[in-house]
Amino acid sequence: MNKLGSIAIIIVALGLCSLALLFGVKGCENGARSREKLVERQLDFIAAEQENLVNSLRLLSQNAKFGVENEKEFQRDIAQLRSKDAVVNDSNIRLFIQAVHENPPAWASIDLLKDISIAIQKYNENVARAKKSYRTAVQDYEFYTEKWPNASVLSSQGYGVKTYEHINDDFSVATKQEQITDLF
Repeated sequence: MNKLGSIAIIIVALGLCSLALLFGVKGCENGARSREKLVERQLDFIAAEQENLVNSLRLLSQNAKFGVENEKEFQRDIAQLRSKDAVVNDSNIRLFIQAVHENPPAWASIDLLKDISIAIQKYNENVARAKKSYRTAVQDYEFYTEKWPNASVLSSQGYGVKTYEHINDDFSVATKQEQITDLF
C-alpha cells in the first residue's frame, strides 16, 4: 500500500504541475495579448483626439468666419449711420440711436479666436497624455514579451511578438492635413 500511495501522490503532483504549466503558458500568452490590445487602444485614442481637433477647428472656424462677416456688415452700417448723409427713418431708428450713442460693441470673433486657441491647447494636452500612455504601454508590452520565461513560452506557442513604433512628439496617426488647411 505504501508503494501504491506514493505512486498516487506522484501522479496527482504531476497532474497539478501539468495544470500549473498549462495555466502559466496560457496566462503568459493572454498577458501579451492584453498588453497588445492596450497599445492599440492608445493608438486609437491618439487618432480620436486628432479627429476631435479637426472637428473642433472646423466648427470654430466656421463660426469665426460667420462672425467676422456679420461684424463687417455691422461696422459698415454703423459707419453709414454715423455719416452726415445718413437717412433716418422708422426702420433704422433703433440702429441709428445705437450707432450714435454707444461705443463699438465687443466683437464676437475675438472670443471665437480665443476659443480656437483654447481648443488647440486642450488638444495638445490630451494628445501629450495619450502619447505618454502609448509609450508606457509599448514599453510594458516589450518588457513583458522580451523577459524570460515569457519570451521562451511565447515563441514555443507560435505567438508573433509585434514591433511597435517608438513615437516622439511629432508623431501623428493618419493626420488629415488637407482638412486642417481648408478650415481657414
